[in-house]
Amino acid sequence: MSGTPTTGGAITLFLATVAAIEIARALRLMPNFAALATMARRSNRLLLRRGVSEWAKERAMRLMAITLFVHSTRTALLLGLTGLPILLSFAIATAPASWAGRGGLLAATIGYSLARRRLRIDPDRADRLLHRLTLGAAPVRDISFDIECAVHRRRLASQAGSEPIFIAGLARAGTTILLRALHESGDFASLSYRDLPFPLAPNLWARAASRSRRAVAATERGHGDGIFHDLDSPEAIEEVFWGHFEGRRFRQPFGLAPAPVDPATIAAFRDYVGLVRLRYGGGRYLSKNNNNVLRLPALVEAFPDALLVHPFRDPLQQAASLCRQHMRACRLAEQDPFRRDFMTWLGHHEFGADRRPFLFETPAASTDSTMVDLWLAQWIAVYRFLLDRPMPVARRQIFVDYDRLCREPGQSAPLLVDQLGLGAAFSLAALRPAPLHAVSGVRDALVTEAYRVHAALVERSRVFGAAEISRAAAAALRAKFVR
Repeated sequence: MSGTPTTGGAITLFLATVAAIEIARALRLMPNFAALATMARRSNRLLLRRGVSEWAKERAMRLMAITLFVHSTRTALLLGLTGLPILLSFAIATAPASWAGRGGLLAATIGYSLARRRLRIDPDRADRLLHRLTLGAAPVRDISFDIECAVHRRRLASQAGSEPIFIAGLARAGTTILLRALHESGDFASLSYRDLPFPLAPNLWARAASRSRRAVAATERGHGDGIFHDLDSPEAIEEVFWGHFEGRRFRQPFGLAPAPVDPATIAAFRDYVGLVRLRYGGGRYLSKNNNNVLRLPALVEAFPDALLVHPFRDPLQQAASLCRQHMRACRLAEQDPFRRDFMTWLGHHEFGADRRPFLFETPAASTDSTMVDLWLAQWIAVYRFLLDRPMPVARRQIFVDYDRLCREPGQSAPLLVDQLGLGAAFSLAALRPAPLHAVSGVRDALVTEAYRVHAALVERSRVFGAAEISRAAAAALRAKFVR
């Protein structure tokens, strides 16, 4: 056996052991074993207790047996999740064969465990390490999803369908605020930060981590836009699924390209949506994922009753906001490299250090990402692409003029409620107009083209809002506004 694979195997096994230690701490594995042992001692004392009738003992032992079974099953599940990284490491790496290598691996593991206890490693650092070793490892994602589906297969088969809502477009169009407004109605099931670091196994992770439920104070997100979030805030975590199953098809080094989705992935996505609905009580599935503009036909194939919601804003203002957020995100990534990795694992490439634009046909523009020209050209390409979707997709699209929604909520809200089939609990109180900024130095030709597309979006949102658009009307609209 050569030295290189032995060294690589030892490093892989060490990292897997570190991941297992961190998962065990996060899931409170040892306290669960201690609680199980306490219950076993109680049942033993009950059997030996005098002065209690045999009938009473038998009844109490039945109840105790049920309780022991439930806790034993839960502890076994926790143990399985803890050992998952080590099992995966044996599948992808070769363990050191020499006694020296084994001894070194054992010493490194014990050393980490002792240092972890004595130095009281910062929980935030430990949490980041856990995310790096789970979100960043394809085998962990793959096996966690397979186990989740196998455990809940019967419940998935019995689920009734409902109109899922997919919010997708270009960032900085009010997508997050609209997502929050819908989610707060209580009628929807949506992934949240609490589903990390096992987003492909939301039910198993929720059950395993139920006793270690953390309460984290809401903080302003990195955008610096006054929007606060905590662990229960809905977020675009769904992209982890698409990146895992379809990343090699659409994720290019310099951008994200539309690509046909494998039929097996579409079937798996139906299961995934069902799992999220099981996790959150069976409500309508709700997603905000801008990368879904790449795969709208697949969403409609998976869910023919899906509603595809595309918010948009004034093109110059939205492009300027994208430009500012890109520069801000790049600065934050320089200060904290983990931020870049985390955004990449979640598939957030809209702006920042790992920016990957949508690879649609775009008008000529500056290649300087600090210039509004580049972002306005991207705005034109994305929304022109959305306006020109084929009929099966066009019938499910709802274009939302976010500026008008904030400016005239009394007129716009009833239409949106009707289009999305919302209940009386839906409120637009959280919506607020975005601040206006002066924009200069943008080429006139780009501005003209952007407002041509914007006019098409406005007309589409007002005339065809309910997603039932005729073939002739769609062709006429494209001929009028879209080159």
